[in-house]
Amino acid sequence: MLATNELETCQMSRIPKVIHQLYFPDESAAPASYRQFRHNVLESHPDWQHMFWTESSARAMLQEHYPSFLPVYDGYQYRIQRCDAIRYFLLHKYGGFYIDMDIEFVRPLDTLLEDSELIFCNRSFIGNAIMGSAAEHPLWPDVFEAMRQRKDRPPIRLTQLVDWSQVYYVSRSTGSELLEDCVINGGYADKDTVKILPGHVLEADPQYQVDRNKDPLPGFEDMYSIHHKGMRGVPLHLRVFSQVCCSVVRSAESVRGWITPRRASR
Repeated sequence: MLATNELETCQMSRIPKVIHQLYFPDESAAPASYRQFRHNVLESHPDWQHMFWTESSARAMLQEHYPSFLPVYDGYQYRIQRCDAIRYFLLHKYGGFYIDMDIEFVRPLDTLLEDSELIFCNRSFIGNAIMGSAAEHPLWPDVFEAMRQRKDRPPIRLTQLVDWSQVYYVSRSTGSELLEDCVINGGYADKDTVKILPGHVLEADPQYQVDRNKDPLPGFEDMYSIHHKGMRGVPLHLRVFSQVCCSVVRSAESVRGWITPRRASR
């Protein structure tokens, strides 16, 4: 953990040089490959502060600093929802970068930090596998409120027809769907201090392995890291189904948003 004076020093800059990683229930349960990638993260960022969170330490942090959210957090049906949710609170409280355990670095993040308050990666959607933030950024309270609202209630009746697939429910309640909605709807994507980078910059596919002794592959000169899993562990039909659900719900919500003001004006 960081000492108080270290945190205060970090928070003077926009995005402090702090790295958060987590594995539930603890690091000993992580696959060997994840521990190797974590070693790579540490080795690539020797002058950064590193904070590793277990299931118990993450909940203790939440209980100390955000106790009002505990009923929502403890009530989640899936562990992945708690893994998703806690990373937003860590970035709000401490700032820095959250990095999934299956990400490997080609070069350190330092050169990305200048003039940035938020950094995300867009692989057809704004993901939460790797993201940077200044401490106490106003985006995160928006995310906290969205998680409360989406905990267990679908936004429209149509979703009951598809029985809330696990992938879509997690994405919309705590994952990338929720995060992207908050970033876009809050207008953060239009701010000069917010970087939304192409997918290959922070989440390049594993086939684009880089020999560090050679020049980067054409088109990947600006790559920082490789994401070794992403949604590859999710069956293809569920990935497709999740994307279809997202598109249908967004379209329905847009229509509802257009119809409601017209009714009110009558």
